[in-house]
Amino acid sequence: MIARSLLLIGGSLLVATAANAQTIHVLGTNADAIACFRAAESESPRPEALRPCGEALRNTDLSAHDRIATYVNRGIVNFRTANFDAAIADFDTALDLHPNQPDALINKGITMLAAGSEVNSAVSMIDQGLANRPQRPWVGYWGRAVAHELAGRDAQAYRDYSRARQLRPGWQPAEQALARFSVRGG
Repeated sequence: MIARSLLLIGGSLLVATAANAQTIHVLGTNADAIACFRAAESESPRPEALRPCGEALRNTDLSAHDRIATYVNRGIVNFRTANFDAAIADFDTALDLHPNQPDALINKGITMLAAGSEVNSAVSMIDQGLANRPQRPWVGYWGRAVAHELAGRDAQAYRDYSRARQLRPGWQPAEQALARFSVRGG
């Protein structure tokens, strides 16, 4: 039911934008890790984009940061190809390597929403990510707003969509979501 509701309120934006915006930059020179990052950043990654991610993760010389980033980025590719179980497993592996990694937490929460998990569990995951200073906090606020909207908590959803817009003025997902709301004066 939640997954169906996501489609009604902009699930395609959840898949197309939120996951794309939460990639982690690879700092080293591993070509496969960089290719995995680029696949996660692309508008429409295909399942074959997972190959360089796997190749990078098999490399024993990958730095700790790039290994975590590659798990998050592969999770995003899995998410964007609707392989939610594999995406959650990748985010969990990143969290095993670096507990409280904010981008892994936020992506896992958003993936949980898309997979139909209980909304409050997803909100809790996103809250943990936001508390740990993610690279792109507006995505966390946006994901949490989607969860609040699904739960019928419109005032909280509006506040989080507004916070996302404040952090990233002109960001289309926040602008489009806020266009659905009307605010009445008291």
